Order: sequence, then C-alpha cells, then structure tokens
Amino acid sequence: MLPNYMIFRPESPAEVPFDRLVAILHTAFAVQDGIVDPPSSAKSVDIAELQGRFARDVLLLARDDQNRIIGQIWIEDTGQDAYLYKLSVDPDIARGGIGTALVRAACDHAARAGKQAIRLHVRVELTGNIAFFKSQGFAIVGEGVHEGYDRTTFWKMARSLLLINEV
Repeated sequence: MLPNYMIFRPESPAEVPFDRLVAILHTAFAVQDGIVDPPSSAKSVDIAELQGRFARDVLLLARDDQNRIIGQIWIEDTGQDAYLYKLSVDPDIARGGIGTALVRAACDHAARAGKQAIRLHVRVELTGNIAFFKSQGFAIVGEGVHEGYDRTTFWKMARSLLLINEV
C-alpha cells in the first residue's frame, strides 16, 4: 500500500533533514550504476553540497503521513526558465505517483514565478526516465556531451509553462 503524502517547500534549512536527502539520492541513483557513462555525480553529493544548494535554489519535498521525507526535487532559476534536477524518491515506495507529484509541483512553482519553460537533462541510457518525463509533457530539445566524451551522453528536455501561466 502506498503512503499518503504531501508536497511542500521548506522555508528554512532547519526544516530540512539533509542527511535523509543524501540517503534518498544515493539509493535512488544507485540503480544507474553500470548503466550510465560517465557515472552519475549524484552519488558524490553530500550534506554540505545540499545545504549550499538550499541557499541558492528551491527545494520541494514529499513527506508521508509518518512525517518521513520520501522524495525531493530541486529547481534552479535560470532566468526566463527554470531547471529541474535531483528528482529522487525513496526506492522502497517508488512508482507510486510521488515523482509525478513532485514534477507537477515544480512546474506549478516555476509557472507561478513567471518562468516560460522548465528544463532538465536526462542520460541517454535511461529510457524509462525519458519516457517518464515525456509523459509529464517534456520533449527532447537537444543533446549534450559530458566533458571528455565524443558522443551524446544526455538529452536536454523542456516543457513550456506558457499555458500554465495563462490559466
């Protein structure tokens, strides 16, 4: 049975269990081990890095009815657009709609902030993630290459927020 949950934006770092966020990131991104090349940088994220990101970016969290953090998504303001990153859900309860709810909340937040589009990057090897983001209204709009590689290593995806802004 899936937990009841709510999505919220913590206003203060005191509200954020950074150790739990690091644990969710590490376990959620561990499924990419041996699949993506180059390896994901998410596995090297630590508490200090997330604390620095919290001072700069917007964090949305999913909390279950036991008050336990079960998911996260980060939003960077990039001017006219917003950039989503580090979407991760506790693997023990993944595939229960929490990722979808986090993406929708992030899009709503960016639209309310007047952003025209929301962007993200997804590794070419992660076909399930690509399909998920397409189901959320994102489209592939370009390709990217990590330093030291001579092939496409990630897709650039985007979703217009103009319709959300007009509603």
